[in-house]
Amino acid sequence: MQRAALQKVHLTDPLWIEAMNKNFTFLSEMDDERVLSGFRKTAGIPSEKEPYGFWENSLIAGHAVGHYFSALAMAIAVLSGSEEGSDLLSEFKRKADMVVNGLRECQKALGNGFLSAATVQDPDNVEIQFDALEGKAEAQTWVPWYALHKVLQGLIDLWKYSHTKGAKEAALDLADWVTARVGKWDEPTRKKVLSVEYGGMNDSLYQISRLLKEEDPQKAEIYKKAAAKFDEPELYKELLGFKNRLRGVHANATIPKFLGYLQGYEDPSDDKLDLARRFWDLVVSFHTYATGGIGDMEHFFGDGMLDSSRTQCNAESCCCYNMMKLSQMLFEITEDPKYLDYIEKALWNAKLGSVGPSGGYSYFNPMGTGYYRLYSPAKPAENPFWCCVGTALEDFAKIGDQIFYEENGVITIAQWISSELALESGTKVSLCVDFKNGKLSISSEGNDDLKIRLRIPRWIRNRDELLPDNEDYLCFSLGAKERKTIGFTMQMKMLSLPDNSEVIGFSYGPFVLCVPLGNEKWGESAGAGIDVYAPAWKSVFGASVKSDITYGKTNRAILDREFLKLPKGETLDSFRTHFEEYMEKTADLSFRLQGFSDHEGKPIELDLVPYYSTGNERYGIYWYVHS
Repeated sequence: MQRAALQKVHLTDPLWIEAMNKNFTFLSEMDDERVLSGFRKTAGIPSEKEPYGFWENSLIAGHAVGHYFSALAMAIAVLSGSEEGSDLLSEFKRKADMVVNGLRECQKALGNGFLSAATVQDPDNVEIQFDALEGKAEAQTWVPWYALHKVLQGLIDLWKYSHTKGAKEAALDLADWVTARVGKWDEPTRKKVLSVEYGGMNDSLYQISRLLKEEDPQKAEIYKKAAAKFDEPELYKELLGFKNRLRGVHANATIPKFLGYLQGYEDPSDDKLDLARRFWDLVVSFHTYATGGIGDMEHFFGDGMLDSSRTQCNAESCCCYNMMKLSQMLFEITEDPKYLDYIEKALWNAKLGSVGPSGGYSYFNPMGTGYYRLYSPAKPAENPFWCCVGTALEDFAKIGDQIFYEENGVITIAQWISSELALESGTKVSLCVDFKNGKLSISSEGNDDLKIRLRIPRWIRNRDELLPDNEDYLCFSLGAKERKTIGFTMQMKMLSLPDNSEVIGFSYGPFVLCVPLGNEKWGESAGAGIDVYAPAWKSVFGASVKSDITYGKTNRAILDREFLKLPKGETLDSFRTHFEEYMEKTADLSFRLQGFSDHEGKPIELDLVPYYSTGNERYGIYWYVHS
């Protein structure tokens, strides 16, 4: 299954256009002299400006600007297919040219294809972090292969998406440096290096191998062998081997391991697909909240221990970025719509909520009731350039590649996001989704007769009226200049968590709902890592508690205000069967939950709004209930 190219897709949904435009503003404000500064220092080239601060002026520098390279490439592809934004397109092309030319100058000065923006510890050995990981030198290290992967992938994307001159050569020269180094590893050295987070080095090298397969099969095979140096099949089997093996494992270091391994999938007889599918099933079934978010303080918890892990440090945005990539790859191979279900959940909740009302991006997305999302500054000059800032730059540049697939003359509509698809023939397919009024329309503007395959999500209440039993797609023909309109109603669903039967929440259609809890005790944060912060105070209906945290350790706090008494005469089981009777619709996507009592037995009504909309206040998705 082949996704539609980014330049063919034009978003028309106002929510996603707003998010994309905030991201484009951030990209346009990036100072490329500062972006290149760290690379120039490594190469011994004078720089007019200093690098950006925080993580981009450290031993991990280069990681976020690598994502910036990818985002630039994707933004150019998006704008190339649009009739609007020509000035911005020209600006992004100019920036891409400047970046690639600057990196090529650095490679030329170093003479071996190497690139790094990390703090230079030894001018006579700018590769010392890599040597130290191999046990060949004494130096400080962070995650040099992780940072290098982002730079390499950025160059691949500038080659693949925007066709920026010199990007291919820069990517291949850097890949040659990688190939030469990994070719010297013995097995103990390889294991030592791979014990430290390395991003998706195998992912990128497999991509290059595939891109060169027709042009230069011999070179493609060399990169494929280099990619395999980063594969860890025995570790993957161990992680899937028994219950709770993921407990305490760094989630964002682990998801790309499976993603990279799957990127090398070619032969159905090998175990790549099976291991990736099993890992996905484990993570989505036992480690994922209703929003699509994963983990606590960057790590997996025990299988199914979701309620006991709800804090102010859940759902690192990077994890969702990588799980969406893994889901898309698995769908393209298997065509199983469950992978699209996860992407949908993540897009409308975890992702749409991760960009701030005034810009900026979230690192953690708390699942603990009474916390809020803390966003990075919206301006690059003030930004900490967390890993989650880098992945967000990509996420909000490539929204369009999640919606349409084209294969054998059939157009598959995978996500219900209003948008347009431009076909090679000149025909345009328009998808318009009106969640407020329950109408979806698909129209053709052109002379082609089209075959459409529309995914009908599980949250459609009248699904059985639209589809035969056990099917997932509505298939139909669309004539030239024809419009097809489908009426739908959205299902209200009661959410639960596997480790506590008395925890409930709600969703409406694809939207997770939450209770807005104001902004009392707003703004005081607690350190959650290097230049990473999370809300210090939890506040629910006037009661507050402060929780101190340190990296790798959170302190779960529960307030009596989180406990609600069910309506009179109801048990939890009976309430589940007709909870909608207690729901009053107050706006298009908002409701009021009635009939409950608070911790003191006083009547209480809870307003429920889409989770993505609460970027400027505290919220509560999950609540404890009792008879």
